[in-house]
Amino acid sequence: MRRYRFGRFAAFVAGGYVLAVVGAGAVALVGGDVRLLGWLAVRWDASGSDSVVRWYALTLLLLGGGQGWALWQILRGRAMERGAGQDRAPAEEKGRGRRVRWLRAVLYGNLLYSLVFLLPLPSPWWVDAVHKAGQLALVVLFHLVLVGAPRALRLVALVAGVLDAVSTIGAEVFGGLGLEPLEVVFSLAWMGRLPWLLWMVLTLVAQAGDGRWGRTTVWSGAASTTVSFLVIPVVFDAFSTSAFRFMVIVGVGNAFDVLVSVWLARSAHDLADPRAKAVPPAERPLPPRIPAGRRSLRAAAVVLPLLPAAVNLAHGLPLWIGPRGAVDSFFRANSPSMGVQALWWSFDVLVGVGGLGVLVLVAVRRRTRRLVRATVFTLALAALVGVVTAVTGQASALSDGSAEFVYEGPRIRPGWMFSRGSGGSEIFLGVSPLWHSAAFVGSALLLVFLYGASPARRSPYRVAVAGVASVAALCLVPVADHARGPVTSQRDCVPPEPWDERPFEPLPATGERAFVCKVRTSDTPPFAQDTPDLALVAYGRGLCGVYTRDDPREIARVRAAGGVDVRELAYAIAEICPRAAAVVKAELDEEEREIQEWGAQERRKCDETPWHRPLVEPVSVFRRSESLGPDYGVLEASEEGAPGDPHEDGLLGLAQKNRLVAALPGHLMVLVASDIATCTAIETYTRRPPVETRGWSHVVEVGYLSPDGEASLREMMGVYEFPNLAFRGKGHYRIRVHHGWLSWKGEKRSGQRLLIMAYPGRGDGVVVHREPARP
Repeated sequence: MRRYRFGRFAAFVAGGYVLAVVGAGAVALVGGDVRLLGWLAVRWDASGSDSVVRWYALTLLLLGGGQGWALWQILRGRAMERGAGQDRAPAEEKGRGRRVRWLRAVLYGNLLYSLVFLLPLPSPWWVDAVHKAGQLALVVLFHLVLVGAPRALRLVALVAGVLDAVSTIGAEVFGGLGLEPLEVVFSLAWMGRLPWLLWMVLTLVAQAGDGRWGRTTVWSGAASTTVSFLVIPVVFDAFSTSAFRFMVIVGVGNAFDVLVSVWLARSAHDLADPRAKAVPPAERPLPPRIPAGRRSLRAAAVVLPLLPAAVNLAHGLPLWIGPRGAVDSFFRANSPSMGVQALWWSFDVLVGVGGLGVLVLVAVRRRTRRLVRATVFTLALAALVGVVTAVTGQASALSDGSAEFVYEGPRIRPGWMFSRGSGGSEIFLGVSPLWHSAAFVGSALLLVFLYGASPARRSPYRVAVAGVASVAALCLVPVADHARGPVTSQRDCVPPEPWDERPFEPLPATGERAFVCKVRTSDTPPFAQDTPDLALVAYGRGLCGVYTRDDPREIARVRAAGGVDVRELAYAIAEICPRAAAVVKAELDEEEREIQEWGAQERRKCDETPWHRPLVEPVSVFRRSESLGPDYGVLEASEEGAPGDPHEDGLLGLAQKNRLVAALPGHLMVLVASDIATCTAIETYTRRPPVETRGWSHVVEVGYLSPDGEASLREMMGVYEFPNLAFRGKGHYRIRVHHGWLSWKGEKRSGQRLLIMAYPGRGDGVVVHREPARP
């Protein structure tokens, strides 16, 4: 069994923590109180509703177990040599070099920051800058220590790590100093942490092959990287509307913190392991160089990509493509992350300042076949992008002569970068991308001519026979995929807008046109959108025959051949298949019958509930026996003369304080339970009615100023509207709202009663006549 420098202390702390978490978990699962468990696992009150408390407890137990394992990995220290009476690591560490000792110190420093960061402490901007400086030191020291890794891997990792750290430090410093333009520049270089992802992956690859780090170290780093860049974005999208969103986010975020801390700690511990030895760097033979070739052709290959860039730079434009064309539009509007956008914009600037010329120069100087092939491929890809841009884009011309551009992302191309043409209104976006493409193609052809492999010699007779055979095949093979008949578009199936004067024939309820339009507007599988109408109808009728015969063997053959279960396509083929139409009609009739029965039951709840009897004579009484189930649980009245915007005046927050009603001048809001039966009564009085609380669970009274004399409550969907509460016109009113629960067939809260009283009266104060009863 291996011994560690602080093994006993680490085992005591980690074991004690795990026992405390298990005890708190037992209390949470038995008693339903997760406060202690939440404090131990995530350091805040994690209590939730009764319906999810068990899931909270299980999640927090898993987090606590993971943190106990992390405490053991962090606190145990470095391993001691087996059989030694004392730790020999310090004596042997002297031979490991100063770089290893510095790397261990920086790893422990980053570990300390990651642990302190978990505490709820203030974090000014300079703290993040100092942390990134520590990460910069970590990048440089890993580059110096991992001498056994390939040089290309170490250099790429160094550049990526330094770029991420320097860009983040610059963004933090200039953001803290209020220098927004410089902050934007450094934020763009950050590229959504893509350089840091590249550095982590390359560093883990180097660690795995170095020999000084164990599997647990490498896998904890790989797991933390996967959680950060893959699991967390997927979880945020998948659980954005889930009731367990908070638990999942807390669990995934805590797992990332644990894995990062374990990777930092074990990376430092393993370096001091007496038995760990670095794998010596392998002797790699130098790749053979291709003969240099003519100097004039080499110079031409280097200069060609620089010529269009020089023209643009002479006009002060360091861009290759700029804001034009389909490629740039795709990266600006459809990129999955800001990192991909920033990567594209960086490549645009790099090519615009002549970066491909530098790449060609490096290829000409080194003359390795692999580098030459990569350079030719890059030039060809850039030429293709330029051609696509030239075909799909054109220079922007603004009528007012301004040089402002609107983007779907950050404004990294400021207006002063683009100069106006001779007319004063056309914006100069640089020379045509076709000039760049021509230069790239010329440079690539020169590289192929200078350093490309000689083509294999072939017999001219074989070449002639192959050419004749290819031409004959193209001439004799029939066009089998020719589209027969018209293809109805989605636009032909959608009624035009009122301002669109195009002719439109109303869709029939059944028939071939109804079936085609249903497919075009719904993307119903397995029908392709580009299938001709005749082929689409024929395929649909074939499926109808299979559906009508209902032969299990035939259905199985269709499923095996096309991956289609015909029994699930009743709604898709109902317009042209009588059997499917009958099945669909029966299902719809059954759904309608269930809806009618449910509606009748909801109405009976109100009909069988005794209504309120006024103690004084009211001006009017309104009773809705039809059950109301308001969406979002809000009844609202807003008048046009209200001094503020009803959507931004914060009335919802005021109503949530007493959980029933709130009012501002011209805006009244009543909160009820959503999506359950609501039996509503509204009574208006000329004088203040007596306060009644018996039989009600919650009674609140507020003052309301009506600027227009039209205060009619309505639910948010606009289906139901109630009488005017401001029955005397403009002026001050008092609104008293009573809320109570309905019992129905043994269910205590199957519905709710709502009584609203309105009478003239001054005063804006909120009076709670009865607090809500606890459930």
